[in-house]
Amino acid sequence: MTLATKTPRFRLAEILAPSTGLAFPALRAIVRTLQNRRAAYRVSELPDHLLKDIGLKRDDVHEALHADWREDPTFKLAVSAARRRGRANLD
Repeated sequence: MTLATKTPRFRLAEILAPSTGLAFPALRAIVRTLQNRRAAYRVSELPDHLLKDIGLKRDDVHEALHADWREDPTFKLAVSAARRRGRANLD
């Protein structure tokens, strides 16, 4: 018989496991959105004739970049370009 009982040892991974299951994908999504926002800023620096070549207008880029910071601006740009392409195919 022992007088001292063993204290349970918790591994850091066991403690953080439930929270990291949601934290890492969320962090990854935030980083991806910020990278895409940086890419959209680079698109905004293109001249108008190049924006027209990829199916965008300056207003599309401005609108995408001034959306909420949690929204992916490149997705909005892709949707705008696809809509414009669809209208061009109908004409």
